[in-house]
Amino acid sequence: MKYLVSVDFSDITNLVVRSSKVLASKLSKDIELLHVMAPLTYLPYPEGLSIDIVDLDIIQKAEDNAKSIAQEKLLALKEYLEPLKVGTKVIVDTPFSEVITKEAEEQQAEAIILGGHSKNLVEKILVGSTTEDIVKNSRTNNIIIKSKEIEKLDDIMIAYDFTRICDDMLNFVFDAFKSLKPKITLIHVDKGINIELSPGISQTIEQDINKKRLEKLEQIKQRFSQGFEFDYKIINSSDVAVAIEKEAEALNPDIVIIASKKPKLLERMFGKFETMRILRATKFPLYIFKSEVDNA
Repeated sequence: MKYLVSVDFSDITNLVVRSSKVLASKLSKDIELLHVMAPLTYLPYPEGLSIDIVDLDIIQKAEDNAKSIAQEKLLALKEYLEPLKVGTKVIVDTPFSEVITKEAEEQQAEAIILGGHSKNLVEKILVGSTTEDIVKNSRTNNIIIKSKEIEKLDDIMIAYDFTRICDDMLNFVFDAFKSLKPKITLIHVDKGINIELSPGISQTIEQDINKKRLEKLEQIKQRFSQGFEFDYKIINSSDVAVAIEKEAEALNPDIVIIASKKPKLLERMFGKFETMRILRATKFPLYIFKSEVDNA
């Protein structure tokens, strides 16, 4: 299996590439370096301005030159990534998110690794649209690098909510990371029961649910204790994204792993679904697991 590492040669590229090297080295993956650039011939021109064949030829040569420069930069990154097996590719096309997503599916990549560009106030609130579109629409797992790079894989924090996709995620983590034997902390954010019931009935239902959740968490702990240093924590909060980031600040994990459910139409349009809120809130490397069943 391989990682598709999308780079745009901005300031965050070094963090993305260094993080990719750690992941690929530790987890025995190949890397495909990808740079996507917009066609210069697609640039808008003022209405009424004629472009003759000579002008188009100049534009095409400029585009070819830009592509050659991008390829040289990828080769330099490939050299840094040695001794890993690394391929390079420059694609001239738009929109970027669709090109990257399609390439990941064609390459059968395990995950797309890319930067989140969280550097100033605006970027902390709104992650670049390419990253958001990929997180919302791709079937492939995503690994987003923001202001904190991956230097090791000794401490992993997992967000868990008892759904089927989270169980799939745990199976993935168990198989993928068992050779590294990292410390794993599983976090469940309990938002409470949001149903209007009489106090007595509500309390009884909540007690039954909590009992079953604790039983499930103990089963997970028993399984992961065979090869991992494992613990779990339940946090009572109405805001999942804020609670996860607060806990990450306290634990300082090397990477945070979450599962992404397929967003509804309005959530896709406005970016309101929980995965996007976690992505925007965190500074930590974020592995977004996507189940094939969930995305089918």
